[in-house]
Amino acid sequence: MSTSSSITNQPEPQREQENAHRASLSSFVSRLITGLLGCFLLPCRRALSFISGNPKLLPTDDQSSSSSFSSLPNDIVLNCLARVSRRYYPTISCVSKRFRSLVRSPELADMLSLVSRDNLIFYFSFLESHEILIKNFHWFTLNPNEKKTSGITLNSVEVLSQEMLCSSSVSIGYKIYFVGGSTLNPSSGLWIFDSWSGQLCEGPRMKLARSTPGVAVVDEKLYVMGGCCEDEIQVEVFDTNSQTWDIGPCGEGLMRPSRRMNVKEAVALEGKVYGMMSFTDGNHIIYDTKDGRCETFKMVTEEAFWRRGALCVINSVIYVYDSNLGIMWFDSKDKVWREVKGFGTLDKMNLMVGMVDCNGKLGFLWGGPPVGSMVDGNRGFWCAIIALDRSGVEIHAKVERSHLVGSVPNYYEFWSCLSVSY
Repeated sequence: MSTSSSITNQPEPQREQENAHRASLSSFVSRLITGLLGCFLLPCRRALSFISGNPKLLPTDDQSSSSSFSSLPNDIVLNCLARVSRRYYPTISCVSKRFRSLVRSPELADMLSLVSRDNLIFYFSFLESHEILIKNFHWFTLNPNEKKTSGITLNSVEVLSQEMLCSSSVSIGYKIYFVGGSTLNPSSGLWIFDSWSGQLCEGPRMKLARSTPGVAVVDEKLYVMGGCCEDEIQVEVFDTNSQTWDIGPCGEGLMRPSRRMNVKEAVALEGKVYGMMSFTDGNHIIYDTKDGRCETFKMVTEEAFWRRGALCVINSVIYVYDSNLGIMWFDSKDKVWREVKGFGTLDKMNLMVGMVDCNGKLGFLWGGPPVGSMVDGNRGFWCAIIALDRSGVEIHAKVERSHLVGSVPNYYEFWSCLSVSY
């Protein structure tokens, strides 16, 4: 039997019930958006009425209730939808094809990233260290604001758990950019993950193949540094708006080591990219994105030891976790590292550490002591939200909450940690 025939032959009560349900959904969305729209338009009309001295600009109750949301432009509807809790989106999607399209659109995700900056999701990945040649990655997410009696929980992201993503990563809004390749397999590739739709697509390629380069964001541009040899292009720039690559400025002082320039990780601060090198006698590099000039800086001590993923910028301050000294912050004015007071250090067994900005607070993730044997056992994985209070040249940490979020195998190594806004 054809679909149209089966619909035609539906029992009359069932069709009436479906129509009533559809009408109820439409009425719900209409009231919801009309109410939100009134919150925006009424103050504007009152202001115009006051300025012009024309009371007719104020709408009556009948005029307000008769306004139809179906005739509103998409940008106004998107602005309203961005202020609706996401738990209503499945219901709104059932009203019409237009609303289903808007709820799933990248434009709504862009609007959400502007009006809902508090809505963050942590994305982080582990590398299987027991494999010598094949490097498998496992990506997870967790919501730091999730309120459950059992605490926040890990969620696997299967589309990202692929060997090809053995690269450097950085986030802008709700998108994650994967740049370059692995140490054994350099690549010029760029992959873009849309966390809103869950889609992974390939972007324009770089001019040069790179292995785990440092990547940082300045004015919505990706600055890709290192991962190449001395006689090659040291810095490439990707404009996320025009979707084009360009060569970064090369000024005085750009380090050209005799070996492959291995920038292990990078962050941006005040228009400069801070590249953390894995060698060069403890020297790291500061690259000015305006003119390409470079200078070097050192870690806290010669014995300082930091791990990939344990580096972030919060409120224009660079933080790093040192396994010997704890959380440190970089005083960019005096060019010195200082200790964050009130936190201390983890056990030396806890080398799995990740740090990320959580709306001005520090999202601190770490692996607990191994459980069982080193081959078959697991280790606990924890997340803490830490408030940071600066007073002069001191920053004090206060742990607001801490939860066990799951467990991972002992052979997992922390690779990267990102915060994605919705």
